[in-house]
Amino acid sequence: MSKLKGRRCAECGGMIRLVAKPGRRGRYKTMMLPIPASLKIPTCASCGSEWIDRATGAAIDVLLERAFRGELRARAKDAIERIAKQVTKQRLERLLGLSQGYLSHLTAGDRDPSPELVSQLALIARAPKQRVRELEDFWGWKSKDAA
Repeated sequence: MSKLKGRRCAECGGMIRLVAKPGRRGRYKTMMLPIPASLKIPTCASCGSEWIDRATGAAIDVLLERAFRGELRARAKDAIERIAKQVTKQRLERLLGLSQGYLSHLTAGDRDPSPELVSQLALIARAPKQRVRELEDFWGWKSKDAA
């Protein structure tokens, strides 16, 4: 905080203070995520501009990475549960080139899925039977192979 003493905003000349407040969001990889309200960020008392230094940026990245991983797990679980109502997990694992049981590990929260896999699952979950048939056609599976 001593680094902030007497520091002025380059936008308006107001004083910079450490401010913790709810409602802030930050982009992290593919998502906009909430920044924890308890995190103090150097902010102009007059215009509200945030002045994120290296240390604050690193702290935000750590918090958003944790939130990002949690959100990926939640979205994967939701998509898998919707798909599994119409298509077996085993069939989906074979189609996506995943190891046997991997989707069960994701559903249980034992693994962290990639953003790419979560994107695929989200698209498939919108119309599971149709999307699986389209992928099987794309990969050249015969219908008896798909079962």
